[in-house]
Amino acid sequence: MLSWLRKRTAEEGAAAEDLMVKPVPVAPQVGTVPLGTYEKLADELGFEPAQLLQEQLLRFLSEQSIPVYDYRAVDRYLTRIANAEQKIWRWRPLRERDTTSCPSWAGHAKKDLAQREHYGHGGYDRGRESQTYSRAVPIHILRRVKKIQDQFGNKVGFFVSDYASPNPDPFILVTAAEVDRIIFGVWDEPGFEAEEQD
Repeated sequence: MLSWLRKRTAEEGAAAEDLMVKPVPVAPQVGTVPLGTYEKLADELGFEPAQLLQEQLLRFLSEQSIPVYDYRAVDRYLTRIANAEQKIWRWRPLRERDTTSCPSWAGHAKKDLAQREHYGHGGYDRGRESQTYSRAVPIHILRRVKKIQDQFGNKVGFFVSDYASPNPDPFILVTAAEVDRIIFGVWDEPGFEAEEQD
C-alpha cells in the first residue's frame, strides 16, 4: 500500500516504515492499573476521563488490527511536502458532526512563509476550518471509521489532512477533547490503490 510513500520518503531521506508505530506487547492500563479493572470502577462511578477514552481507543484499534501511525513522523512528512509546494497543511473534519466534536488545536509555524497564514501546519481551527473534507474517501478507510464510530459513538471525531494541492496524500485521525490525535489510515490521491478489506 505504501509504495508511493516509500518512493517519496526515500527521496527525502526518510524510511516509510518510520511512519508506522510498531505494536508493543503491553497490557492496556491507566497508570499502573489494568484497563479492565479501571474501566469497571470508573463505569460504576460514572467517571469518564479523557485518558481512559484514549486507552480504550488504542486498545480497540489494536484488537481490530487497525494500524496506528506515529503522529510526529506524519507531521514531519506532510510539512516537508507542503513546504516544497509553498502550502500550508491543515486538518479538516470528515463530517459535519465532527466540526463540534473537538476544540481547536494549534499547528506549528511554516518557516519563511511569505503569506500571512499565521496558524501554520497541522492545526485545526474550529471557527475558521469548519469546512468538511470534500474529496472521496476509499471504502476500506470508511469501514474503519464505521467500526470506531460503532464502538465509541459521538465521543470521538474524525479529521483528514488536507492542503491546497491538486493531489494530496491524506491521512485520517480520530480524537476527542483532551485525547491525543491518533492517525489510523492513509491513502493515495487522486486514485485509490487496491487495499485489503478491513
